[in-house]
Amino acid sequence: MRSTAALGAFAIMFTTMCSSAPKPDAAPAASAAYTSQAGEIPVGVIPAAYLNDTRRNRRLDLTIEYPARAGAYPVIVFSTGFGPPSRTYVGLSSYLASHGYVVMKVGHPETRSDVNELAEIWKGQTAEHWKNRARDLSFVIDSLAALQQQYPELSGKVDATKVGISGHSYGAFSAMLLSGARTFAGATPQSYADPRVRAALVMSPQGPGETRGLTSESWREVKIPILYMTGSTDRGLTDEENEGWRRQAFELSPAGDKWFVSIAGAGHYSFVGRLPRLDAPRDQTVTMMPADPRDPGDPRNRNVPQNRTSVRPRPVDAGFYSDRQILNVVRTVSLAFWDAYLKNEAAGREYLSKLSTRTDMTVVSK
Repeated sequence: MRSTAALGAFAIMFTTMCSSAPKPDAAPAASAAYTSQAGEIPVGVIPAAYLNDTRRNRRLDLTIEYPARAGAYPVIVFSTGFGPPSRTYVGLSSYLASHGYVVMKVGHPETRSDVNELAEIWKGQTAEHWKNRARDLSFVIDSLAALQQQYPELSGKVDATKVGISGHSYGAFSAMLLSGARTFAGATPQSYADPRVRAALVMSPQGPGETRGLTSESWREVKIPILYMTGSTDRGLTDEENEGWRRQAFELSPAGDKWFVSIAGAGHYSFVGRLPRLDAPRDQTVTMMPADPRDPGDPRNRNVPQNRTSVRPRPVDAGFYSDRQILNVVRTVSLAFWDAYLKNEAAGREYLSKLSTRTDMTVVSK
């Protein structure tokens, strides 16, 4: 099943809805062109694409969002987390597509949409599973020409010389492997680096730990530009797997176009784009924002006057507003990074370089 117009309109509608929320600290004035608003390019969607890797007997399900205008665009291959399927992350992927990127979200065969507990993700996962997920991503890059033949709406829109890799949670681990991170599960280090990858952006990355075969030596060969993104409440399997632990991936990488961004208040599921946040306490009382534009389709807004301007506290999901703001930050920072390192645009680099003035995030580069 394919759809461009209808699903494309849905994607842009979703993007616009999320960007209507109250904004965090404004970006530096010199880089004001970067906003969380959808771009001017219409977005087409192939919601149920697939690839068959006959050598490994693996079928990969993909959701592909692409610019509907003519032109060759950089490609971002996105590895989803263990739980969320490839059809999630639409708040980010449709936004990037509207700004001139082909985004291919990969649903690995082991992906389970019923997994919500982080502890369940790594149970039974071995070096063979890691290798297969890394090879899945390389296989998608191998198949860029085939995908354009299989789905004519992609024909001529894919610039295979400009490929970025991205991912969240388990997907971040997979993306780091393609970026040059090595595992030490056996006697010798294993590398799955793909030289065709020009840059990487990973959300909720892992630090050193025996569970995943990562040591202080694992990131020595990560030579490409990479942005490690996390949040101040981004927790893993244990209390020790926190923001500081995730930052070690950045600290242990060699200098040269390396970025670390931690967003204040962001938790592990903030990057999925689901509303409300799964790791936020329920039914807390928060102040209603003045003149807050509400989506009448949201069940929480039934019987709520649309033009209400009161700031009287009312019970809502605690993560509702904060995650809309966080998603806006994820969008703009991601776009600036990809513009800088896949499109080689100076504006992206300038925006990134000025992020350290913000109070809603921690930014370090080297």
